[in-house]
Amino acid sequence: MKKLIFALVIFFAFISETTSAQSVRVNFIRYKTIKYNTYSSSWERWPVKWTSSAAYAIISSVYDNTYKVSVYGYDGQHVVTSVCTFNSQVTSEKRRTQGSPYLNVYTDKEGDQIWTNVVSLESLLGNVKSWSQEGASLYLWVYGSSTFAFVFE
Repeated sequence: MKKLIFALVIFFAFISETTSAQSVRVNFIRYKTIKYNTYSSSWERWPVKWTSSAAYAIISSVYDNTYKVSVYGYDGQHVVTSVCTFNSQVTSEKRRTQGSPYLNVYTDKEGDQIWTNVVSLESLLGNVKSWSQEGASLYLWVYGSSTFAFVFE
């Protein structure tokens, strides 16, 4: 009987640990935002100054290299959600053109992109403390009728 109870405790502890690793919250301390100028067909320049932020993201594993990333404002209001998949081809291209060897690109079915620098969504799920690494950032590129981008740190 003791062995059965011990086995059940171990089983539930394992399930609990596995479940908790499937979703993490990443808190952002600052951000920058830009918009796409349709008249000049170009992105605005990134501002020099950062804006303080209490925004955050909930990152969940969906399956394989697919993740759900939901961003919330400082007041807890939902900003955007993307179900995105790691895209090795676009990652390779962006690493070369951006000169950033630690950039990872994830795309969703609408064409929106999430870029991570220094960290990956997978590494954040494994250890959310990796977010505190110098240079760790998350870029959110939203295309469509109101095209804009954020960078969070």
